[in-house]
Amino acid sequence: MKDIILKAAEECKRFSDQNIKYYKQLQNNRIVIFVIGANKYFENLLLSLCRTIENKYPYITAKLREHISQYDLTPVVHQSAIDEFVNYIIDSETRNDLGRKIFISHSSEDKQIVAEFIEKILRLGCGFHRSDIFCTLDHTAIRTGNDFRKEIIDNMKSCDYIICMISDNYRNSEVCQNEMGAAWALDDKRVLPFKFPNIKFTEIGFLNVIKQAADITDGSKLDELYDDLCVNYGFPQDWVNFNKQKEDFVNLVRLR
Repeated sequence: MKDIILKAAEECKRFSDQNIKYYKQLQNNRIVIFVIGANKYFENLLLSLCRTIENKYPYITAKLREHISQYDLTPVVHQSAIDEFVNYIIDSETRNDLGRKIFISHSSEDKQIVAEFIEKILRLGCGFHRSDIFCTLDHTAIRTGNDFRKEIIDNMKSCDYIICMISDNYRNSEVCQNEMGAAWALDDKRVLPFKFPNIKFTEIGFLNVIKQAADITDGSKLDELYDDLCVNYGFPQDWVNFNKQKEDFVNLVRLR
């Protein structure tokens, strides 16, 4: 499947590089940029790519189809966005990942909120794949028969970000406390503590002295996370979409 996706994306990029041209024209004392070269064949290539990636990249698929359908309205805007998404797919499919990007340290008692965070913020909001995220809510995260503790440590070491989902359940879990301690002991990791609304900052303990935690319903902190992840991994930013996913997530947490 990886080879099929890569081939489809590279065909789109090849056509764009060889045929899509930008040029400038002076109109009413303003420089206007035009794009030429797109045709029905290019549209079919993009639609074929969408069908190929729809299970692995649902968010990008939806956005690509949106740009394709509205292409004739503002070709320059939509072509630029299409190029960005296609390049991201190629980069994602060709990278040599040895591990997961994000490790979620959480209590199993908080699985509903954690699952919503992964779905709304990380997957639909940021565009991560399930395979980019290590979370024991995913039944494929640890294979049957594998040493649970070794899998946890190995995945912590291979991740760039460790997000600690701090709740009363988390604070009362010896396993979670050990995970948090291990996270701080690892070098070159971004450890991001997010507290649940029912926990006061002063109740977090020593962690609050080392690094200020963020409330998981604080929109500005979720914005910071989104911006940081997009910049670090070169994800195309779509604040309209992220703000919608963020609002849905925050409302879900507050209703619980």
